[in-house]
Amino acid sequence: LDAAPVVFAHFGWSAGGQAALVAEILDVAAPSIRESIVIPCRRQFDWSAVRALNNYLTARRPDLIHSHKYKTTFYALLSRRHTPCRLVATYHNWLTETWSLRFYAALDKRLARYCEAVVGVSESVAQELRRHVPAPKVRRIGNGVDTEVYRPPMSRNDAKRALGLAGMTSVGFVGRLSADKGLSYLLRALADLPASPAGPVHAVIVGDGECRGAIEMEARAQGLSERVHFLGNRRDTPSLYAAFDVFVLPSLREGFPMVLLEAMASGLPVVATRVGDVDRIVEQDISGLVIEPADLAALRQSLQALLAAPERAKRMGAAARERVKRNFSSARMAREYLTLYEQVLRESTVPSRAERK
Repeated sequence: LDAAPVVFAHFGWSAGGQAALVAEILDVAAPSIRESIVIPCRRQFDWSAVRALNNYLTARRPDLIHSHKYKTTFYALLSRRHTPCRLVATYHNWLTETWSLRFYAALDKRLARYCEAVVGVSESVAQELRRHVPAPKVRRIGNGVDTEVYRPPMSRNDAKRALGLAGMTSVGFVGRLSADKGLSYLLRALADLPASPAGPVHAVIVGDGECRGAIEMEARAQGLSERVHFLGNRRDTPSLYAAFDVFVLPSLREGFPMVLLEAMASGLPVVATRVGDVDRIVEQDISGLVIEPADLAALRQSLQALLAAPERAKRMGAAARERVKRNFSSARMAREYLTLYEQVLRESTVPSRAERK
């Protein structure tokens, strides 16, 4: 869409880190949009946010809303009443660790039936949506990354030097520090991983989350305090990817992992578990190695195989970048969404209350 009017509706606490994140997103999006507004949500349910969005939709009468996550979809459904605005929602995955998260996941799936179209970023997510939404409404559109942003901005030696890892061998992980990410398996594999010619292998863990304390404690218990580096949330991930020799994603559950695309676009060989759409992203033995989740021996052997064969790893990294450029670019993703928008606007109308029943 060329300079289309875009509403950025932030339905979350409007202070501190989230406010800074909203400002950063708007700054990145500014060259591509004509208009933006921020609608803060000051409590778990804020009726004033619904009114603000409804007032905007009534005044501007946009053709379509594209929502992500249950809260945005919920507010959009309430706000678009009495307007011709269509709704497309994208679903990435559902967290189910607690009772409240399971409740919100169930709500999210039920809200999907009131959208004109729903998108699953992976085949497993799309299949789950088809259990709740008529199949013709469901699309699968994989994530994509900007391959010009995710390319090594500096040499590996310089990137390592910036992290204090000069001359060291490193494997890297980027993502939310949660139980689903399988980081305990990475730590146990690292503990038994033979030293490289440069010495003991180091792990760089980028991200934060509810399990960070437990993961740090496990690293200490494994005697890995000097070899595992927790960087927290970072915004300079292209530079961080440049410092890794291998990227590892030992997840127990995924949808369509963006970090895997980012790492591959950065020219890294990857070791990832066979969850979600990983098999669709990584070509086995060409752009990376795919192993079964929770298979500690396979994880250790795969890391060792790539670290012991730098030329093979280099070829895989080059193949990984080409694969992302060819199949998983942000430009490809944008074209598929634009096609969907055009189809929704051409074929559908907002259902009446009677039709929704």
